[in-house]
Amino acid sequence: MNPYLRSLPLLVLVLLFALPGPALASGVRNGKVVLGGTYTLARGDTLDGDLMVIGGAVTLEPESLVTGNVVLIGGTLSCDGQIVGDLVVIGGMTNLGGDSVVRGDATTLGGILNQAQGSKIYGQILGGNNVQGPLQFPIPSFQFRPFGTPGFWQPGLTPVLQALMIGLQSLALAALAVLVVLFWAEPTRRVARAAVGQALIAGGVGLLTIIVVPVLLLLLAITICLIPFSLLGGLVLAAAFVYGWVALGQEVGQRLAEAFHWVLHPAGEAGIGTLVLTLAANFIGLVPCVGWVVPVVIGLLGLGGVVMTRFGARTYPQVDRTASAPAAPAT
Repeated sequence: MNPYLRSLPLLVLVLLFALPGPALASGVRNGKVVLGGTYTLARGDTLDGDLMVIGGAVTLEPESLVTGNVVLIGGTLSCDGQIVGDLVVIGGMTNLGGDSVVRGDATTLGGILNQAQGSKIYGQILGGNNVQGPLQFPIPSFQFRPFGTPGFWQPGLTPVLQALMIGLQSLALAALAVLVVLFWAEPTRRVARAAVGQALIAGGVGLLTIIVVPVLLLLLAITICLIPFSLLGGLVLAAAFVYGWVALGQEVGQRLAEAFHWVLHPAGEAGIGTLVLTLAANFIGLVPCVGWVVPVVIGLLGLGGVVMTRFGARTYPQVDRTASAPAAPAT
């Protein structure tokens, strides 16, 4: 399977999140989001809209109907009903029973799609983890590269283990995002507004920061007495990078909430948005040669927003009060 084709659905998701909230919300009616819990669509019931499952367990009983798309990010989905739209499985496991029907395409990205006898998929099946017949669990294995070859320091992971590592990292960042926004909601909004509203400037500032600051820290480390300041500067730079990523994650979560008409606390928006953003960026990063561009651009935008707002302490651009002040009358 072409890796570019496998990453296409995630790229589409990222592009959708970049659209203005009202434009995206205009095409959404109802729907259901399952975040780390359980949900059952009973026999004969209809869910009008899309179904998104993030780390949860969902069951679609026989003769149930989902009129939109079903997206599974982690977690499990047991389907014996009908899905009118597309089915996307990202790092999770889906079991299509014998009575299940998927009218659209079925795409797996680091996940497992088990299709029982009698199950019908009318669209295309994209991805390499489609299993026919009884449910099977692939056995994870490590394949270490020979010393001296590119990437010899990194064990070669099976797709399941790669998906697991990406999922754990995404969940950790999502939990951190919830804590950050609980205590610094308004500064985080300032960072996100600067990074999104002034994207070109933020990207340039982030790129300049990531080039200049490490050089300065290295110069400080050369003088033995300033090594503690060099280490402290490295920690601040890492914190700025993560903070910028969380701020962009909150922006994604806010636009998701507007699109699906969710009523969420800002911390909940940040958790969901950071989870989706990190999953998308990591899976796109697996694309050879060009996949690294998306995570790097996101990181530079967030870092630039942090620098421009001084960790959210000010709004960018600042209003020049002296320019707007009325001139003194002539005497």
